Amino acid sequence: MVVHNPNNWHWVDKNCLPWSKEYFTSEFVNTEVEKDSYKFTLSSVNSVEGDCDVTQRKGRVLCIYDMTLTFGITGSKDEESFSGTITVPEFIHDQEEDDYVFNVSSESCNSEIKSLFLPVLKQKLMKFQGDLIKAHEKDVQHTT
Repeated sequence: MVVHNPNNWHWVDKNCLPWSKEYFTSEFVNTEVEKDSYKFTLSSVNSVEGDCDVTQRKGRVLCIYDMTLTFGITGSKDEESFSGTITVPEFIHDQEEDDYVFNVSSESCNSEIKSLFLPVLKQKLMKFQGDLIKAHEKDVQHTT
């Protein structure tokens, strides 16, 4: 995107929701955690809804997002297999790591998913903001 914006003074926005859907699919699907007799795999990105923008104002690049994320998860314990979903009802740009809320719904092993898999998912979510800005900051800044 080429923008006439002297000194990067004016607001410039870029909708990054389509990119975020691709990002979650490429970076999150097939994430695995194995511990004790449990194995969990994030099998799909079921939905990414909301807003996700990279913006620039007065030369400063920011991102603003407020999304609801739903992931499919599969798992096994010994010979028993199960599946379920993990929903992040509010994934917001100014959220602290301890503020994440996860809704887990599975046929079994909800507490194990929460204790073993969610810490890994949380760490991956924490990388999103930096990756989003890095991927799109040049699209919202004028270089002359």
